[in-house]
Amino acid sequence: MNQIKRINLKKAVITFVFIFFSVKVLSVSAAAADFKTDSVVKVFATRNTIDYINPWQSKGVQEITGSGCIIQGNRILTNAHVVNQNTFIQVRRESSQKKYIAKVETIGNDCDLATLQVEDPEFFKGVSPLEIGELPYLQDTVAVIGFPMGGDKLSISQGVVSRMESMTYINSNQRLLAVQIDAAINPGNSGGPAINNGKIVGL
Repeated sequence: MNQIKRINLKKAVITFVFIFFSVKVLSVSAAAADFKTDSVVKVFATRNTIDYINPWQSKGVQEITGSGCIIQGNRILTNAHVVNQNTFIQVRRESSQKKYIAKVETIGNDCDLATLQVEDPEFFKGVSPLEIGELPYLQDTVAVIGFPMGGDKLSISQGVVSRMESMTYINSNQRLLAVQIDAAINPGNSGGPAINNGKIVGL
């Protein structure tokens, strides 16, 4: 396997910490104006986590699902904790049941971000990549999009930005900028984009 590149924190997209209080499921609205749902993908990862207490053995094979979004350069942006210590990764577009093999291209555990590559060009056919937008303001409405557990369909919920401050990221124990919103987030949403005015403003 090719050596995984490391993401420069200064160039990384700000990862969101979502605190969830209420569910507001909606169709794509002003918060996600001009947003194409086919740009969001479901990530299927198989991992064999190392047991650091007993380093001579692993914790066993585990299968998890997460979300991601297609960005420029035929890349998929997701959270690092979705694909860490992976042995096999597949991705599926919202409009199809076909899964494609993916591999980690870059990973930044400090900022909990990763990009994936899919070698088969068919996967990206007809998809408009999402653009990365600017940091939202307090009281801005943000649409959160992904594939939470409990169903196989795309989920869209919205929330309002209520706080922006430095917080400790669980994945790395680093204090970095985070944005808190009141949208409903569940396991499986990890890696899915937060959309404002049709652009990615966080994960």
